[in-house]
Amino acid sequence: MERLEQMGFRVKVGDAVAKRHIYTAGTVEERLADLQGLFADDEVAGVICARGGAGAGWLLPRLDLDLLRGHFKPFIGYSDVTCLHLVFNALELVTFHGPMVAWEFALGAFDERSWNAALQGGAAPYASEPGDLVCLRDGEAEGRLLGGCLSILAAAAGTRWPLRPDKEGTILFIEDVDEKPHKVDRMLLQLRSSGAFDGIRGLVFGDMKGCNPPASADFTLEDVIRESLSELDIPIALGLSSGHVNGPNVTLPLGVRARLLCHGEETRFEIVEASVE
Repeated sequence: MERLEQMGFRVKVGDAVAKRHIYTAGTVEERLADLQGLFADDEVAGVICARGGAGAGWLLPRLDLDLLRGHFKPFIGYSDVTCLHLVFNALELVTFHGPMVAWEFALGAFDERSWNAALQGGAAPYASEPGDLVCLRDGEAEGRLLGGCLSILAAAAGTRWPLRPDKEGTILFIEDVDEKPHKVDRMLLQLRSSGAFDGIRGLVFGDMKGCNPPASADFTLEDVIRESLSELDIPIALGLSSGHVNGPNVTLPLGVRARLLCHGEETRFEIVEASVE
């Protein structure tokens, strides 16, 4: 909170943040009232999640979508918060996959350039630097940026709130943490089999922190991804540091247009549309 105040924000803390119910910050009813109350409050300019929000999926059938549409504002978070990104992005609302209060802001581990570009306007949209990304399959693509945490995207398949690629084309961003390679393969298969990849023009993975096989293995995570997505003729890259990351957390505006250029060492990801006015 102090870091946000140093950046010029006044901070209002939701009532449920310090509450506990089993493993969540309050009951479903308390967390729902918190979330919708912050959106309805005209003094609140944006909503930043404290942490990843385990149990966020319980909120989905109870959301007042009319209230959210009528009072929508920047919403920032990652991990289980992907549940809410899916709902808001399906309403064609822009949300932000980025740093959270009790992690990156507490540690100073957020990427200020992408934060400013995504949420405060006036700066050039985010673009990766040379060497940031590893090319797994060559090609070029442009489309609406969607995605989030892989395990949550896979869990949403078959529900009322699945990943819905844009009919005009989607750049899909996927990240996760501490998932073994065979589980990454299984979740990618789940998404492919459910139709969640239909309309995907390009795919960029996050750092995939802790997802590599042991050093004794004769394969890499890159091998697993290539094999799992072998039937998709699209550009694929790895290493976009948003979400569970090894370095400063990049803020990605989900719902705006993005471009992925995969050409060996020249691989580049860039946002090509403003996310705030």
